[in-house]
Amino acid sequence: MGGFIAQSIGIQYVFYLVAGLSGIAAVIGIPLLRETYAPVIILRRGKMALDLEEAAAEHPSLVMGKWAYLWLNLKRPVELFTRSFICFILSLYMAL
Repeated sequence: MGGFIAQSIGIQYVFYLVAGLSGIAAVIGIPLLRETYAPVIILRRGKMALDLEEAAAEHPSLVMGKWAYLWLNLKRPVELFTRSFICFILSLYMAL
């Protein structure tokens, strides 16, 4: 399809088509797709729970301070980088 458009109309219209289709997919997809990231799902369930102590036991970030939460999220990439050999090699390759 891109080759036909580029040959008959012009190559710039291929980019317009891709941008338009991406915009349509985003407008349709973002509201309709469900969240699949487990920590976010657990956090939402905890906030909707009636018993806050039970929710805090299930997900500690409900009662975690801002600095502890920031430290937790900054620590994860470093742990992944240092404990996963394939992650280290891929990062080293991309850095070169």
